[in-house]
Amino acid sequence: MNDKGEKILERLEKYKNSQFPIMSVYLGVAQRKAAPSFLMSSLFHSQVHQNLGEEEQKTFKDDIKRIDEYIKTSYDSRGNRSIVFFTAGKKLWETLEFEFYLQPLCVVSYSPYIQPIIEALDEYKPYLVLLADREKARLFTVHLGEIEERKDVFDAQVPQRVKHGDDTWDQQNKINRHIEDHLHRHLKFIARQTREFAKKNPVNFVVVGGHKEIIPKIKKHL
Repeated sequence: MNDKGEKILERLEKYKNSQFPIMSVYLGVAQRKAAPSFLMSSLFHSQVHQNLGEEEQKTFKDDIKRIDEYIKTSYDSRGNRSIVFFTAGKKLWETLEFEFYLQPLCVVSYSPYIQPIIEALDEYKPYLVLLADREKARLFTVHLGEIEERKDVFDAQVPQRVKHGDDTWDQQNKINRHIEDHLHRHLKFIARQTREFAKKNPVNFVVVGGHKEIIPKIKKHL
């Protein structure tokens, strides 16, 4: 989660056991593809009618209207599968959007209902992406769909093409061994840089990408 999201959660903690009722609304789609705004709006009204009584709907009439307006005009469905609202008239208005699925619900209480978010954040740990070829590598951590830290690793010591006049079988083998030796040292260097990067930026797992023939060699060195 980015700094903005963390600050919102910190602010919401201050509203625990408030003197006024707070409506917490979770809207999410289970399928991988994000839902368009009209579908989110329909889901929102369904949650309101299923979970709020007549008096609560009257109390939060303006909040319901504001949420519906936000969904139709401001909700960015690109890459987001869930959106959460915390509202209490002029006293509170916060929104959070996530790339992962949160089960739809609508709750009124005297504290913001943030438990589903806390549990999801605990489940979706950061991971490391390593992209490499014979000359360089790129490392970056991803958390909740956002790139948080990155590092580029450059090492131009691996020969790509070698000029030679003798095209005998023995000479070609020497050239290939020379290239493979440099590649081996290059991948060891990348692996060392990756381990150092992961120590500073703890992750749950690593995703490796690159040319098909080089990926097994990268994994072997990690």
